[in-house]
Amino acid sequence: MKKAKTKTLALLLCLLALMLIVPIALRKKAERNQDVIKLMKTVGLKKELYAPVKVSMDESGLLSIADAGTFVVQYMIVGPESAGEPNVVVASDVKIRPGADKIVVVTHGWIDKGASDWPADIAQAFVERTDPNEWVCAFFDWKGGAAVVSPVDAAKYGRDIAGPRLVAALSKLPNRFKHVHLIGHSAGSWTVNSAAKLICEKLTPATFHLTYLDAYVPSGWDPVDIADIAAWSPKTTCYAEHYYTKDITFKVTELDLPNTINVDITAIDPWFKEHEFPYRWYCASITGGFDRFDEKKSKVVTSHEGTEYGFARSLEAGPENWRKSLTLKKGDLTVKLRLKEAPFGLDFLRPRRKGPQKH
Repeated sequence: MKKAKTKTLALLLCLLALMLIVPIALRKKAERNQDVIKLMKTVGLKKELYAPVKVSMDESGLLSIADAGTFVVQYMIVGPESAGEPNVVVASDVKIRPGADKIVVVTHGWIDKGASDWPADIAQAFVERTDPNEWVCAFFDWKGGAAVVSPVDAAKYGRDIAGPRLVAALSKLPNRFKHVHLIGHSAGSWTVNSAAKLICEKLTPATFHLTYLDAYVPSGWDPVDIADIAAWSPKTTCYAEHYYTKDITFKVTELDLPNTINVDITAIDPWFKEHEFPYRWYCASITGGFDRFDEKKSKVVTSHEGTEYGFARSLEAGPENWRKSLTLKKGDLTVKLRLKEAPFGLDFLRPRRKGPQKH
């Protein structure tokens, strides 16, 4: 009996200690951050501390949205709650047509960027395939939050800061969008995911299109949280898709997501299976051909049993295409795109049948 009482008392003391120590530790961390913030202000680092989101537009009509924040300052010092509500600077060159009520935004993932890179290339391809009187085509660059050692930290920044910052920028644009299409690669899937949730709450578009390219799901994170439009906004019509390859990143980027159409494009990667292939393939589905020198002669495969995937599933490709997308059902079966012949450059890997022997 004494032993039981002693154990109970020890447990109560441990719980009391935790109740006292944890708040103190948290307070000390907050105090330390405040000291760092004061120091940064004193030494002239206000620009880094209050890193804005900048919006600009080039002569072709391509919209650039750039988050000037970094993981160390915005996530570790300022904190997601404050950093997620940035100062948005919209340049005077941003001229959006009054009737443009649809927008597509492309963003990158871990250790990557948007400007002068593939997100800008895909957004530019959309510019060339859409009417500026109806569409705004943009890329989102959050390279300061993506330039971290761990992809998990990139996903955290994307989910907690970059996503809300993207929505803050969209909220400053003069137009209200009835249709929103967000495209994210790898850890950037969490950027578009958190942005989509906030857009449903704040901007309430009638229709939503979510495209995930080799979506990165860190260990312990729930894939059910991705593209869960039904929970965020039951009245919003949404088509969500996930294109992935089985590559060196293994299971963390090749999950069949429960709320999307899942399309495995491993078999049509012309060379070694790459984590980056899905965004090159998606761009090729818009332009009709691969741009990288070693893939230029490769066929762009987008069809499976009479249904086209990639660009063809978007409203950008036309109303009929979009209507068909909304009829596609999510399910347990993964769509697998395949070539009838081995990809260019790899024909020697396919066993050849011997012809009939002559006698």
